[in-house]
Amino acid sequence: MKAVAFCDSARKSGNTALLLNTVLEGLAADGIATELVELAGQEIAGCKACFGCIKNKDRRCVVEKDKVNDYIAKMAEADIIVVGSTYWNIGRGREKGEAAGDEEGIATMKTLGENIAWLAKKL
Repeated sequence: MKAVAFCDSARKSGNTALLLNTVLEGLAADGIATELVELAGQEIAGCKACFGCIKNKDRRCVVEKDKVNDYIAKMAEADIIVVGSTYWNIGRGREKGEAAGDEEGIATMKTLGENIAWLAKKL
């Protein structure tokens, strides 16, 4: 099985990435391949509602100037796209790495990873 998580924080390798990696560690511990995709610094165009993707039926955006099609492919290949948790799926921290000190946030992310792994195995 494979799981992918997308980090859309403006800060590369920051607290959001730290928290998502905590989730992915729980999945990896259960033998699930994981990948974190960080979007920081990338220019990604919003949907233009041109319906080219629907017309072509190829799971691709007709706009080719960014990496969206690469990300769509990653999602299509994945068995798991990381979802919200049953509790506050956040951690607190401003400076890089500060979220590691948020015990409740880290525990929530670990539980989220374990829950996703459990669900994936049941499906």
